[in-house]
Amino acid sequence: MTSTVNWKAVRAGVVSKRFALLGKYPPCPWYRPLKEEFVALQNVLPEEQEHFMNDEVRMFLAGYETENIRFSYNADSDSPVGLKVNPSLDPFMRSAIERFKNIFINIWHIRVYGYVLKHDFSFSLTARAVAYDIVTRFDKLLRPIIEEQCYDLADFGLNTLSRTVATVQSSIRIYANVITSVKKDSLVGGQVLTMLYNLRENAIVTKDMHDLQKIFMVAWKVFAVRVGAWVEQGLLNDSELEFIIWPTSALSPAVCSKIVSNSSIRLDSNDYILIEDLCPSFLLSLLPSIVKCGYYNNMISKANMCQEKASTNWSELNVTKLQRKVHEFEKSKSSVVLKHLRASMSFDTAIRDVMMLLLEGREIDILLKHCQKEGILERPVEEVSKQQLRRVSEMFIRGLSSKIPFVSNFKLSLSNGYIFEELRTSSLVNDAPREPLKPLDKMLLLDVLSIAYTPPTKMEKLIPLHIIQMYTFVFRLYMQLRASITCLSEGLFELGLTRSPSNFPRAAILSALYRNVVDLTVDFADAVALATSNFVSEMAEAESIDAVLKLQKDVVFQIFAESGLNQWRKLAYMMRLVNLVSRMGVSGLLNSTTLTEDYYVILEDVESMELTE
Repeated sequence: MTSTVNWKAVRAGVVSKRFALLGKYPPCPWYRPLKEEFVALQNVLPEEQEHFMNDEVRMFLAGYETENIRFSYNADSDSPVGLKVNPSLDPFMRSAIERFKNIFINIWHIRVYGYVLKHDFSFSLTARAVAYDIVTRFDKLLRPIIEEQCYDLADFGLNTLSRTVATVQSSIRIYANVITSVKKDSLVGGQVLTMLYNLRENAIVTKDMHDLQKIFMVAWKVFAVRVGAWVEQGLLNDSELEFIIWPTSALSPAVCSKIVSNSSIRLDSNDYILIEDLCPSFLLSLLPSIVKCGYYNNMISKANMCQEKASTNWSELNVTKLQRKVHEFEKSKSSVVLKHLRASMSFDTAIRDVMMLLLEGREIDILLKHCQKEGILERPVEEVSKQQLRRVSEMFIRGLSSKIPFVSNFKLSLSNGYIFEELRTSSLVNDAPREPLKPLDKMLLLDVLSIAYTPPTKMEKLIPLHIIQMYTFVFRLYMQLRASITCLSEGLFELGLTRSPSNFPRAAILSALYRNVVDLTVDFADAVALATSNFVSEMAEAESIDAVLKLQKDVVFQIFAESGLNQWRKLAYMMRLVNLVSRMGVSGLLNSTTLTEDYYVILEDVESMELTE
């Protein structure tokens, strides 16, 4: 998610009261501007200038402007852009000092911005820890150079000092870049880690990589400890408000709503909110596992099960080991929760009920009879009232609830689109055309009739909505096939009653149509039987919730693969057959003058696609 929120400002508004008693931190002591103008030097030999300017450069390195060296600023910037050197100095001396310009400016950023980051509590703990570490390393790096007493004036002391400073110039540049990025970009928590990670990945020189790795580990340990507390114990150990999970009480409803609407992953609790912006970019793929561990910990807590004592020193784990450890906890806690749920509720029975209703198509004939009794099955969908649909739904669900108890969580509904158009855009069909299907002349109830699912609170993670949405594809195809079989059976029955020789050709066409649809139905039913049988055997060995969810999802893919409906050609063949039957209805099948022609067109296309012999 692209960050559109200044999290430092949001965080500062929340924690400002906590640190109000501390008052304002003292002004920065480094590089305070001198108001006096330069004093013109008169009768000062170059050798003498060399001597005292060497001391002044060391003073400047130590963080103080001097009589002859000062920073220059632009009106629109709080940081220096150059140096001002006493113009009365020897030209050679001024040139030697100018060579320090970039180093001096980098040191200004380290000292001044570092001081701000260390003392301004509107910056988070990670930012302050990084600043403290950099300033400590910087002082250790520069102190020996500043305090060195022996230098050879015969070798031009400033040149010697310049060469000495140049040996640490790359580290100073790295430190300045890091501190400047944190300060100017107002980075918080994981954003600091993302910046450090990117700098390290883009570094070319080994020494730069080494310096960045040391700083990275300082920020990483703070983040890793918080991940560990959440994953292992379900604790939000973050009084600093910089972790990826915040209490919703810390944010306004408007900000919470914006975050949730832009987030691809959401927490189950209304008390906490996931902020993807604060997750290090290199750990975004781990977010789902971190969130799941929080959910599992919550389930374990609600069930009053004993949590294992914290046993991992998360601060000692690197990125790879932390990812591995999170996955280990996710798997172990998922197994504990799954065993508890299967023991405390009728989960296996619920799965069986769902598959009987949606995959095996139990009682679909009863549903079709209810629709025909109401006179709505072959009517345009816009002519079907909500009351009629609700009445059919109640009769169907109420009649099944005694046989299939979990069905009470379902009700009939209208899908947003045509079943075959939805399958065209789904991942279940491999070679579907990119172009939308030709719109139907009229959309019948049968084309959009579906079933909606309202998961019970304790089942929404085990039998989630997205799994049921996949299962409804099977349910709706069953309805299409069974409705066509019913319609063709009635047509053949009517022709049989007349016993007229003139109806023999039409009866032959209807019989052929009937065989085609029945063959598709049998193939589909066999695929369902095989897939559900495999599911039952594999389900007995499932040890985690993720494994259960994967098995439920794989069932649908196996059904489509075994039946051949994962190939668009066969699915299109089914679509054309059931469309021919449903559009004509019994009356059309008995009286249409184009039935034979329409049927043979389908067969010719089938032969050209090599779907049938």
